[in-house]
Parts: sequence; C-alpha cells; structure tokens
Amino acid sequence: MPTRVSPPDRPLARAFRYVRLADELEGKIRSGVYRVGEKLPSIRKLRARTGLSISTVYQSYIELEKRGLVEPRVKSGYFVKVRRDHLLATPKTRSTRVAPTRVAINDLTRTILSTLNDPGMVQFGGGAPSPELLPHRQLLQTIKGNGSRHLTAALTQYLPVEGLADLRRQIAQRMLGCRQASVLDELTVTSGCMEAVSLCLRSVAKPGDTVIVESPTFHCLLQLIEDLGMFALELPADPRSGIDLKEMERAISRHRVAACIFISNFQNPLGYAQPPAEKQALVQLLNDAEIPIIEDDIYGEMYFGEKRPATLKQFDRKGLVLYCASFSKTLSPGLRVGWTLAGRYTAAVQRLKINTSITTATLNQFMLSEFLKTGAYDRHLRRLRMALKTQVSNAAMAIGRHFPADTRLTSPAGGLLLWVELPEGADSLRIFNAARQKRITFLPGVINSADPERYRSCLRISCAQPWSDTHEAAMATLGRLVKADIDDHGH
Repeated sequence: MPTRVSPPDRPLARAFRYVRLADELEGKIRSGVYRVGEKLPSIRKLRARTGLSISTVYQSYIELEKRGLVEPRVKSGYFVKVRRDHLLATPKTRSTRVAPTRVAINDLTRTILSTLNDPGMVQFGGGAPSPELLPHRQLLQTIKGNGSRHLTAALTQYLPVEGLADLRRQIAQRMLGCRQASVLDELTVTSGCMEAVSLCLRSVAKPGDTVIVESPTFHCLLQLIEDLGMFALELPADPRSGIDLKEMERAISRHRVAACIFISNFQNPLGYAQPPAEKQALVQLLNDAEIPIIEDDIYGEMYFGEKRPATLKQFDRKGLVLYCASFSKTLSPGLRVGWTLAGRYTAAVQRLKINTSITTATLNQFMLSEFLKTGAYDRHLRRLRMALKTQVSNAAMAIGRHFPADTRLTSPAGGLLLWVELPEGADSLRIFNAARQKRITFLPGVINSADPERYRSCLRISCAQPWSDTHEAAMATLGRLVKADIDDHGH
C-alpha cells in the first residue's frame, strides 16, 4: 500500500484559517463594506459561506473583538464597533497672534451658510441632527393630548420674562452640580442658545471691549462680536484639551479683557471637552480676575461616554459664569427654546430680554414642558447619543478611506462635528466652491477665525445625518476634490 501522507497540524491550520477570515472581515470593515453599527453575518451563515467550522468562525470573531473592530450583543450577534481611533493623526494646535482683532467675517459667512438649507445638497455642513433622529411626532402628540383650555391659555397669554414656571423647574432639575434654588433664581428662558449668548455678552461688555474666544471657534460667536463692535482675542485651543491655562493667564495679564466665551463641552468645531480639574482651574483663574465667562453648553447632553461632562458653571463661586444652553440640538431646532443662568447678571439679562423680545413664545415652552413631564426626553437622548456616535465614527472612517493619507482628524467624545486638517497646499474655500458644483456642502475653516488665513487648510464636517451610500459617495467625491486641489495648487 502507498505510504499515507500525514495531514498538516490541525490546530495550526485552523489558526491560520481563523486569522485569514478575521483579516478578510477587517478589510471589509475598513473599506466600508460593513459600516459602524451594522450587524455582521451570524456564525452559522459564515460557516455555510466559507465551509469553515463553527469554532473557526467563532475564533475569527473573537480575534476581531480583540482588535477592537466588533462587539458582541447578547442574543443579537456581532456588530461593527464604534471607534474613536480612526488611524489619522490629530490636528496640530495652531499658534496665533494673541492680540485683540477686529472681526469681519459676516459677508463671507453669509455666502457659505446659504448652502445649508438647500435640500438638493449632500449636507456635511448643518449643525442640527437629522429630523429622523428627533421625536417630532411625540412633541406634536403633547399638543393633541392637551385640552383646548390649556392650549387657549398658551396661545393668548404673555409669560413673565423669566419664562414658564413648569419648564424652568424641569430645567432646574436637570442641572448638575448647582443648587436648585439658585438655578431657579437665575434661570431665564430664551429664544434659543444664541439669544442667550447674545443677551449675556451685551450684559457684560460694550462696543470696543475685548472678548476672549477659543481658536478655532464657532463662526456665529465671531459674527456676534463683529456686530456688537467688539474685538476678538483668540487663544489657540488644543484639539484634545482646549485652551492652555498658562496662555490664558498671560492673555489676561497683558490685555484688558471684558469677558470670555467658551463652548465648554464638545467644542464647535474641535469637539474637545476639558477634563473637570482643568475646568475648575480655568473658572478659578477667571473668578480671581473678576472676568465673566459666557458658557455655551449646547452640546453637553450629546456625550458618547458613560456620564455627562462637567460644566464650567459647576465650579463658579462668584456668579461670574453665565451659562447658556438650549433644546435645539437635542430635541427641536424649530421650537427655538433655550435658557441662561446668568449669575450676578440675571437682572441685566432680563432687562435686555424685555427690551428685545419681551418673552419667549408661550406655546413652544408649553409643548416642551409637557414633553419633559412624560420622561421621554431621557429615553430619546440615549437613542440620539448612540446614533450620533455611530454617525461620527462612520464619517471619520470614510475620511480615512478617501482623503490623503497625511490628513489630520479629531476624535470627539461627543457632539456631531469633525474638524479636518488637510495637507499643506490645500485650500478649503476653493474645495468648498468645487464641492458646491457637485451638490456637496461643508464649512471651510476660513470662517472659524477672525484671520481667514489661519484655518484655510481646515474644514468642518457635520455628522448630523445617518450614514448612507449617498454620504459615502459624497465623501469619496470630496476626497478626490481635496487631492485635485493639492495637485493643482500644492507646493
């Protein structure tokens, strides 16, 4: 009889097979065949497709789990895991000339923002979550479920300047680290967060004053400073940790500063949230200098971790933090309901509110108050956070696939924005104009500073929409436009 050839070592062969399968699945995850949040084929389906044993397929999923690419869900199978490591380096902190500067970005900003309401555009520009992520049907149901007597009162009465008592009480219950009594004393309901910021800034500063902002910062804050005839003093912010306290100390010692405006959590556009100890030190430094802080915390509820991040207001001991927030990003952009806790400036804010709009719309406050009473808001927030976390990760991975390899990208722990630093030679405004012709829009970095040259090679990507084939194709197009711009104009 012929000599029988011994089979290869089975454990070793099986090991190679499970690694090869894991490598193949990893390639499909990184290339976007399987997207973040999507379910992978079941072990039995993969066994049928590959001819491998159940144990080999199972070992492949264990290997992918070790690589941080998938996660098991009880009785549901394996899913592509949300990742903050997108294999791209973090943007560099840009050094800036720390001096008060006149702001003149309104005209350019108006042109750029005109694309954000165009339904024919693939939107990487807008800053509010997609309507399909918001509970508009439940909000409308609160109106239908209330009797005509309550609705008549909501439609025919002015409220006090501070707002609807029921709504204010529910907002106070949600505030962390603050005594409820002091919250109620300070709280004024406003028409969105920007009105709150505007009222607060007008309460603490006047034309010609200098206001410290993070750099880069939200373009609307710069527009507000411009319209009020004030100067912006931009302090460079680290994309992971924010403003350096030593830079802050030097700035307030060299310049007469009337106020600071900070987006304290998941900053727009960088996405960082300072650690609590640094927030406390920052507030202490500015408390000691008697400099008011206007805190914009509109993204604070949109965290991806286990708990809500601290606010600057929690560490205020002198009533110098004027806290601002709203329901616009988390619940309803259209209702335009926000609020401020203005500390020692509460009376001044309320006087300006009366002179500006008397009070915030009664029906809108009533609708929100009734909705909050149902307890549905927290359930909605849990779903929204998971959706945004998934969308941010899908967008980041797509940028990694389609943009030049030396692109830099933030890894935010909350919110819905990504800040992209393109390779040298790229011009985000040129790319914006080219993308507009392809029916794609985003925000070029030229509007995130009073100096339009400072962030010309940067852009802001909004991850507000659920990821789709359309978004994947648009990001691929955007990547090609970036590469073409560098080829045509790079050095």
